[in-house]
Amino acid sequence: MPNKEPANKGWWKNLRNFIKNNTSLTVIIAAALLLELTTGVMYYTAQNIIQETMEQLVRSEMNAIALNIRKQLAKVEVAVNNTDWVVQRNLSEPDSMFVLTRMLVEHNPSLLSSSVSFKPYFYPQKGHWFEPFAVRRDDDSIELMQLASENHDYTQKEFYTFTMENDSDHWCGPYIDKDGAKAMVVTYSSAVHNNQGEVVAVVAGDLSLEWLNDLMWDSKGYDSTHRFLLSRNDSLLAGEDGPIFRKVLELVKDDSDHQGYMTMTDDNGEKQHVFYNPVGGITRWTLISVCSDREVFYTLRRARLFLLLLILPTLLFAGFIVYRSSRNIERLRKINAEKERIGGELRVANQIQQSMLPPNNFHLDDVNICGSLVPAREVGGDLFDYYIRDEKLFFCIGDVSGKGAPSAMVMGVIHSLFRAFSAHENNPARIMQAINESSCRGNESNIFVTMFIGVLDLPTGHLRYCNAGHDTPFILDHGQLTMVSCESHLPVGVFDDVKYGMQEMHLLPGSTIFLYTDGLTEAKNEEHRQFGLQRVKETLVSCSDQNPKSILKTITQQVHQFVKEAEQSDDLTMLAIHYTPKEFESILSETLTIKNDVHEVKRFSSFMKAATEKMGIETSLARQLRLAVEEAVVNVIDYAYPADTEGDITINMKSDGHTFRFQIIDSGVAFDPTTKEMADTTLSAEDRQIGGLGILLVRELMDSINYERMNGKNILTLMKTLPQNIITQ
Repeated sequence: MPNKEPANKGWWKNLRNFIKNNTSLTVIIAAALLLELTTGVMYYTAQNIIQETMEQLVRSEMNAIALNIRKQLAKVEVAVNNTDWVVQRNLSEPDSMFVLTRMLVEHNPSLLSSSVSFKPYFYPQKGHWFEPFAVRRDDDSIELMQLASENHDYTQKEFYTFTMENDSDHWCGPYIDKDGAKAMVVTYSSAVHNNQGEVVAVVAGDLSLEWLNDLMWDSKGYDSTHRFLLSRNDSLLAGEDGPIFRKVLELVKDDSDHQGYMTMTDDNGEKQHVFYNPVGGITRWTLISVCSDREVFYTLRRARLFLLLLILPTLLFAGFIVYRSSRNIERLRKINAEKERIGGELRVANQIQQSMLPPNNFHLDDVNICGSLVPAREVGGDLFDYYIRDEKLFFCIGDVSGKGAPSAMVMGVIHSLFRAFSAHENNPARIMQAINESSCRGNESNIFVTMFIGVLDLPTGHLRYCNAGHDTPFILDHGQLTMVSCESHLPVGVFDDVKYGMQEMHLLPGSTIFLYTDGLTEAKNEEHRQFGLQRVKETLVSCSDQNPKSILKTITQQVHQFVKEAEQSDDLTMLAIHYTPKEFESILSETLTIKNDVHEVKRFSSFMKAATEKMGIETSLARQLRLAVEEAVVNVIDYAYPADTEGDITINMKSDGHTFRFQIIDSGVAFDPTTKEMADTTLSAEDRQIGGLGILLVRELMDSINYERMNGKNILTLMKTLPQNIITQ
């Protein structure tokens, strides 16, 4: 019986014979598959980048619109709330209510109309209904009327019923005011109380919805973008009612978070990207932005189609070359490699809010920090922040002019700017300069911020600082109280051309720096007397030996005892930083001084090798230490001193058995490598800027890197923690 070849080997044999007999066709098929794969990878990568860019752009646009809406609504809320007490004070004069409504509209251009709606028969002489009403007409004149009647029963309106029943401020849903404003409006209402605390009337301000529709069309990154604004009961406040809106409403109305992203298909079968966020405040409005997938990815899809159309002639040409000569296969491989390189260059990613303040208490071996912020209202305009980078403590304290929500919004911006600009900058004056320039852009409200920024080098106690019109901090040093010497600078946000200067001092071990806002010194008691700077000094001296938490607790108690039952008039913010540098007990201390000559690297390598062997460091870790420190030393040799100039470089090596600490000291030009932006290794070599790989290597191999410029010398400190099982016995 003849032997039969297994089926699973038959197809493999046929495939090998086909490849052997059709080499050119095999190469063409392989090239076609490779091109298709490259195109797919390029398309997928570019699609992700465009998707991320779209999300960032739309979120930014929506945040800007929400901010504008909140600013406009805040004007209405403040105006109406400030009218409450005036109405209460004049309850005995019903006719004066017409004057109050007129003044409310006249002095607040954002208001279309206003009213004061009283409980039925509150004024018997005025009858069942009494609703003084003022409205701004098209010719900018203000018309006064008693709007209430049987045909206009305000007691059935949402703004009246909700506020009367809940005794709280309220934004009602949109409605058409046919009798008074004669326009589509939303109303903000606030309760008025009599001397017995009973709600007797409602003050209301009407806001036309026309400006909301205009705002929906501002700053659109994509022409086909649809924007909608929903009230708390899912009524359309702004935007065009249509099929897209109704589909979007079905998607988002049941989401209790009022925030998210999803996709949908419209009636034409086209994909739409839906973003929605709450506007914020007490409105519970929701802002929605819808972007067409076709417009977002239009350019990418055209490029893909164009590339696909190019593939066919490319393959035909490649097949011709392969057929004519096998030597041209290498040329085809290089073409494909170039296409892969282009695809790799497209693979780039970029992404970057929610605890605005750092922890109230923070403790490390080198520093003990405690901060406290007590706003005068629900939210405040004060801020403090701190964090540690490269063995440096970055900290700030600030006071935004004004109080309440507007100041809190500015505070959030300043906080973000401080974090952003200090990420790659150690000079507090430059950080302040950048914050000021950014804060002055679009500052139409003329809000300014007093601010103090400090940078404390933890190993040395060297403190750099810049003061922008803020209260001068105190230094507590073993019972002695001194004020920090501060140059006078204008606050942030006043003029964009202000030049800020940096000052320096040395913070002694065991000393405490105490920072505060004017809410401390200007805290008032029932007799309108201020707590004052002298009381602050006396209290600080009395608790100078306490830790930061106890200091803030003592001062807070003194303020409470002073003001007693008086209402807090300003935000109260304090920050105490106790400097406690850790003693470094060396079991190894070696020093080497070399010249700025590359031939000296050999001496340095021998020096490092001898020191790590003396400590019994495991070979791989010793190699990492030598590589990192050598990279830093070579960088100093190459760049610290001008060309043809000889200079010394001192390397101090210390270890306490748990950590290795290296200090590289030179007298060359000032250069801080910790502020240099690291190389982006996701980019190709052609696209990366020169430099940055060295500092990236050092950061990867060492636990911390610290730079200081003191007494005309550059001091670069590198530290590595030694795992206990790394040291050989």
